[in-house]
Amino acid sequence: MSNAVSRAVINSSASHVFEVLRFVAEADEPMGVTEISRQMALPASTVYRALVTLEEAGYLSRYQNTPRYEVGQMPQLLNRALFNRFHLHRASRPILRALAHAIGETVSLSVRMGWFGLRISGAYGSNDIYHRDRLGEVVLLHEGLAAPAILSTLSSDDRNRYRLFVEAHYPNRTPAEDWAALEDRLDRACRDGLVTREIALAPGFQAAALPIRAADDGAIAAITANGPVLRPGETTPPAALLQARDALETMIRGEPEKFRSPFDHIPADEMRLQLS
Repeated sequence: MSNAVSRAVINSSASHVFEVLRFVAEADEPMGVTEISRQMALPASTVYRALVTLEEAGYLSRYQNTPRYEVGQMPQLLNRALFNRFHLHRASRPILRALAHAIGETVSLSVRMGWFGLRISGAYGSNDIYHRDRLGEVVLLHEGLAAPAILSTLSSDDRNRYRLFVEAHYPNRTPAEDWAALEDRLDRACRDGLVTREIALAPGFQAAALPIRAADDGAIAAITANGPVLRPGETTPPAALLQARDALETMIRGEPEKFRSPFDHIPADEMRLQLS
């Protein structure tokens, strides 16, 4: 076998390994060889070798010692390494824990990465029955609850750049409403200082996200209370949530360079991330 052919075979095998890892990571439940092979249209032997390789490397593990696979410890370690690059990840944890204890609801912190939001930290509350949003989730800035709180603080020029970016690179993830309706929603959020979302299990009650600003320009992060923190008709978040936001902003503004994103040097239009 020539060197060129040998390299092609190796590259193809490596590609299948990463494809299988991505497939298992995005699956809603642990999956076995036969199911993965059928859904990916790959030979069962190819899938089996990829699974064994990924298991030995710690990227996948067997679910409760069955022949079904789920994400292992290694991706969690890689996620932790990414989060630790944000000084805000470590510094925010005491504030998030205190907030979760005060309001009894799960809270989280998301940061801006270009035109994306990344959830980097969280703390569970004693009433956690509504949301178990996972760390490492990546969404576009108009998606979810925290990311729109960040988007609402950006200038009209930046919002227009964002629209063009989404239409060019993620056309299947454009807003459910049209862009004009999204602009209206963002303007209201900017005026109110928060984004809200009704909770399906508690009709009328709302979760809330507040932007975290480093200065007078757009937000660099957002803090979210995922439980029912706003009763029907209320527009003011709990005092503990406002205090947590203020504490984060004071900390960031005191040492802005320390809390700057480690990815600020990458132009937003050039950043491409795998969405959750």
